[in-house]
Amino acid sequence: MGIRALELARALQTGGFDVDLLVGNDPGEAREAAGSVPVTHAPPGRLAAAAGAADAAVVSGHAANDWFREAPGVPVAADLYDPFPIENLHYVASLGEGAAGIDRAAFSLSLARADFFLCASPAQRLFYAGALYDAGRVGPKNFPADPGLADLLAVVPFGAPEAPARGDARAGREAAGAAGAGPVVLFGGIYDWYDPTPVLEAWPRILERHPAARLLFFDSPNPETTPQRLHALARERARSLDPGGRSILFSPWLPYERRADLYAGCDLLVSVSSPGLEADLAFRTRLLDAAWGGVPSVSVAGGALADALEREGAGVSVEREPPAIAAVVAALLADPPRRATLSQNARRFAAERTWRRVAAPLADWCRRARIDPNRRPVPGGKGPSVWSRLFGGDRDP
Repeated sequence: MGIRALELARALQTGGFDVDLLVGNDPGEAREAAGSVPVTHAPPGRLAAAAGAADAAVVSGHAANDWFREAPGVPVAADLYDPFPIENLHYVASLGEGAAGIDRAAFSLSLARADFFLCASPAQRLFYAGALYDAGRVGPKNFPADPGLADLLAVVPFGAPEAPARGDARAGREAAGAAGAGPVVLFGGIYDWYDPTPVLEAWPRILERHPAARLLFFDSPNPETTPQRLHALARERARSLDPGGRSILFSPWLPYERRADLYAGCDLLVSVSSPGLEADLAFRTRLLDAAWGGVPSVSVAGGALADALEREGAGVSVEREPPAIAAVVAALLADPPRRATLSQNARRFAAERTWRRVAAPLADWCRRARIDPNRRPVPGGKGPSVWSRLFGGDRDP
């Protein structure tokens, strides 16, 4: 979401807006990455001052809670691209039910107090339209004049850079610990809504046809705050299949600006998600970003984006069974001309979905941003208020 915030800020700045990127933690890293986008340190308690004379704001996730509390007078778009209340239900085993309650409170607050909403796909749009209806944001006061909800809810997916990816394959492989010859299959980071097990179980069959192949996973950049249950299970299974770590690699997280090198060094991306609501709602960012890098994808339960890539001849969907995954991956690794065609189509796919293009509905809203008269009161009801659930204590603001 930090990458998304930065890229949306860049797209709006390119479109003629004066943009300020607010960060609650140490701003040094953000300033280094942001280039010409101004970055302001705005931790909780300083958001009202940072808002200044802003005409509009874009907020997301739990960071939005403080904004709604401290800067209620600024028109605000809530970015619901990441369906975190559903996504994080996969962490119940690690975090317990209390965290899910906090997610629900934050989501309810955004539904009540934001003036405009962003989502990633038509499937998400239907999901959030239902949530907004239940929250009282869709009804007789706004529906007759706007039955398509264009003034309330827009599809603004992840985007790709304007410039084509130009990476150094050798540098990318060395940085990921996969130097040398042989095909590289990228899985990427492992979160609890992914399912690396079918790929791991397929891997011995793939090695039979491609003994020099490597399967590349990435460690989490924030292991102290991100539950590592599934990552630990995947690593354990990987070491049982490949005790020496020769063909199944776990690499430290690479900086965002180094990813073009990584993609240049990879032959395929494999994405396998757990079945369920999260997969139905997901817009798999890694699939689009890899397409920008010219890497074809093989997906299981990849959602709307995987379907679109397959329609455009830029990716392949496959059943979850390890033999099916092994057959598709091994065949693609053995067919450089087909991979080249998929790669060309993937680059074209990404070029049609640049950040400035996908951000157009947000830019349009920013030009006419206003506080929605249909905002709802802060959610209440029985038990602790939303404010006390999110911030603790007994007193509401």
